[in-house]
This record gives sequence, structure tokens and C-alpha cells, in this order.
Amino acid sequence: MPSYMPFILSREVPEIAQASRSQKECRVRSKLAGLAFALSLLGGMLFLIACGERKGSDLEVLPIDIYLQKPGDFLGNRYTLRVQINEQLKWEKGLGRVLAVVAEDSDARLPVFVAESAGDNLHVGQRYELQAIIEKGGLIYVEALQKY
Repeated sequence: MPSYMPFILSREVPEIAQASRSQKECRVRSKLAGLAFALSLLGGMLFLIACGERKGSDLEVLPIDIYLQKPGDFLGNRYTLRVQINEQLKWEKGLGRVLAVVAEDSDARLPVFVAESAGDNLHVGQRYELQAIIEKGGLIYVEALQKY
């Protein structure tokens, strides 16, 4: 039997070393998997936050037909509108621009004021979701806008 002992030990030593290596690799892989999971959670949270911001707000959609009949009845109210830019009517450096827009489900052109700080590079044909307030004279002042 003593002659078999070195044979058994010689087989067990590489297996033990291999098991030790496998444990180290397993720990490294589990750490990488944990890191990948944490990053995917972070990415998912950022995606949900971004989607929530894009969705807009809980503002009502501006009832365009009624607004066109009596814009003064809407003074101080905030609304959301989904529009396409039809024409730039006026631009003044440092102040902003007045645009003619056409809202979804409407053929009426509406004038809106977009402050210079609210939007850059606005072009005819672009579509936006606007958050706006109705100010003096019934003009629609855009507070925030997002392309869609």
C-alpha cells in the first residue's frame, strides 16, 4: 500500500490546487456579476427617471376650440400642448421668439412665445410637447418644451 500513496497524493495535489483556483475564479466572477447587477439596476433607475421626465406633467391639455373663442378665460392657467412648429413669426436676441404652431387634432395656428432660455434651435416642422401658461392678452408662454 505504501507504493500507492505517492500516486494518490500526486493526483490529489493538482486537484486541490485546481479547486483553490476555481474558488478564486468563482469569487471574482461573483463580484463581477454583482457589479453588473448593480450597474443594470442603476441604469434601469436612470431610464425610469428619464422616461418620467419625458412623459411631461399632470397638466391638462389646452382645449383649443374654447381657448380660441375666449382666451381671456384662461389667463394664469397652465396647460400642455403637443404641437408642430408652422412658422417663426418673430425673433429678438436675448428675449426669445414668437412661433406659429399647430396643435395635434387641430388645424388652427396658435401663437406661442418661447423665451430664449427655454429652447434653442427650433425649426419649422419640429414637434414638441409644450408646458405653457396663458398670460396677459391670451398669449401662450412656453415654460418648458420637449421634442417628441
